[in-house]
Amino acid sequence: MLTHSGRLVAITASGCLAMSVLGVTGAAAETAFAPDTCASGYVWRGAGPSDHVCVDPSVRDRTRSENASGIWHACTTGFVWREAYAGDYRCVVPSSRTQARRDNDSAVRRLAWVIMVKRTHAGSGPSCDGESCSTTNEGPYQTVAVRGYYLTPGIQVTVQVKRASDDRVLWQGRTTAQAGGNGPAGSYSVDTGRVLCGGSSFAPPLTAYVMVRGDGGQWSPRVPIAWRSCGLV
Repeated sequence: MLTHSGRLVAITASGCLAMSVLGVTGAAAETAFAPDTCASGYVWRGAGPSDHVCVDPSVRDRTRSENASGIWHACTTGFVWREAYAGDYRCVVPSSRTQARRDNDSAVRRLAWVIMVKRTHAGSGPSCDGESCSTTNEGPYQTVAVRGYYLTPGIQVTVQVKRASDDRVLWQGRTTAQAGGNGPAGSYSVDTGRVLCGGSSFAPPLTAYVMVRGDGGQWSPRVPIAWRSCGLV
């Protein structure tokens, strides 16, 4: 089973434009080279045939035990419907339903294909004209990048940022998956050029989302992000 892990790193930086992003982490799914592949430490839950929510292996094991119980619909006292997916009427203890809801909420941050990271760039230093100098953006700054794993080396990868309200494309980039790196298959990395600044990367509102696709394949699940701009400093 293929595994890899990823996490978000974001800091406050002085710059022209800001983008706050949700990190993506997760563990290997049952098949490689698929947009719903989990990163290291997670596996598909398998509450149903198409349930590819990435969870801790212990949750998958418990889900298998629940599926084998044969108890559906008419729950006895002390049990509730699991509700891991629409129409999931498996009777479980309340804590299992709570866990399913938490895992569903965290699903997009546990993927190996869409991992939001920062890129650190050296500052350009002071700009001087005669005897006067400007120190705007003198120090290092960070931009938002997207990377991912478990792709076929040489495949073309398209990354899109879309506005959540109307699906308008806010940013798009393409790159080629390279052999090597983290994981036994190909990986990609693309810098959006958007400067990180101003506060927590998890701060709402999450006004946009990121999707990734390898040529000839399907789009990854949507990864919600906060996309905003700030003025020159």
